[in-house]
This record gives sequence, C-alpha cells and structure tokens, in this order.
Amino acid sequence: MADHTDRPLDVEELRAVVAGALELPVEEVTDDARFKEDLEVDSLISLEIAVRIEERYGVKIDESQLTELGKFRLVRELVEAGLGTESAT
Repeated sequence: MADHTDRPLDVEELRAVVAGALELPVEEVTDDARFKEDLEVDSLISLEIAVRIEERYGVKIDESQLTELGKFRLVRELVEAGLGTESAT
C-alpha cells in the first residue's frame, strides 16, 4: 500500500483504480456517472471498489457507503477526507 498522505490525491489515478474494478475504460468513470444507473454496478463490484481503494490508499470505505454515494465525485471526496488531502486537479 502506498502512502499518499504527503501529497494531494491524484484524481486520475483514483479514477483508474475505480475503472479497473469496474472493468471499464477510464473515460466512462466521470464525476457525475452514477454507479447504479449509468455503470450498472452491483454490490460485488462496489465491494471490489472498496477493497481496491483500501489497498491503494489505506482508506476504508464501507460497501454501503459506495452504494449510497453512487457517483465517482462522492467517492473521490470520501477518499480525500480519509487521506486528509485535497485533490490534484
């Protein structure tokens, strides 16, 4: 697991982590793409996203939070809060 607390979160890197879990091209994981409606994410994929985020960033995201949040932008904000950083845009 890499330690990212000393620098801003790389949003594109996070987008790639989420896209990898979704098995989708990175460009389909937009800030406003809804996981349930647009990307058709089920609970197993939500869990995979949570596991990959925890492995990569050390931030624990409960599967239910991903289901409730539903958008990449909100996942990014949750990771930023867990890291105590702001994103690098």
